[in-house]
Amino acid sequence: MIISLEILIFISAMFFVGYPIFKKSGIRGLESGVNEALGELIHKKEAVYTSIKDLDFDYKTSKLSEDDYKELKEKYEVEALHILKDIDDSGKRPPLSPLLHKEGKGEVENRVMDENIIYCPKCGTKTEIRDNFCFKCGAKLPT
Repeated sequence: MIISLEILIFISAMFFVGYPIFKKSGIRGLESGVNEALGELIHKKEAVYTSIKDLDFDYKTSKLSEDDYKELKEKYEVEALHILKDIDDSGKRPPLSPLLHKEGKGEVENRVMDENIIYCPKCGTKTEIRDNFCFKCGAKLPT
């Protein structure tokens, strides 16, 4: 009788411990490729932000020279801007115009591209109209 009670308690404890593990793995299997890609981009963004914070700390504690600090910080900032642009694009990707499918590359495509391009007021880089920030310098773009 005591052994069967111990087995029952053991099985119920294993159920309560194991259930969340199996439940989470089932949810992950249902995620779409878009959500996984977005999650990966967010993870990369956090890694770059952490690297920038570590870089600032190393510079303030005199572990890096000023030249190395500036070079590495610029590299990480550019990488972060590209990641932020990718994150921004992943949620706002509009469908292509039906005219582009019919006529292919040509005058219609150039016209559509010109309507969707603006220039950064700070550095002059071509950006898409749906972008909020310049991917090169990080300046806020006019809406």
